[in-house]
Amino acid sequence: ITCDIYPNPAKDELTISTEANVEEIAIYDIYGRTVSCRDASNASTSTIDTFNVSVQDLENGIYFINIKTDKGNIVRRFVKN
Repeated sequence: ITCDIYPNPAKDELTISTEANVEEIAIYDIYGRTVSCRDASNASTSTIDTFNVSVQDLENGIYFINIKTDKGNIVRRFVKN
């Protein structure tokens, strides 16, 4: 599954670009605790979906983003500055 997240490191917002149908976006800290979760199932159904996720409330550090799609889960690591 093609999926890009940028910018990395992120300051205020993380952009996710993927061709899969995104159902849910969850962010976890390095200890596996959920710090943010968002239902994305009602988003647009264009060929390539782009989602903006606010990360400005997160502490600086390393996080993992789990993108649940109709084709499976995508996990990416990102840094919050």
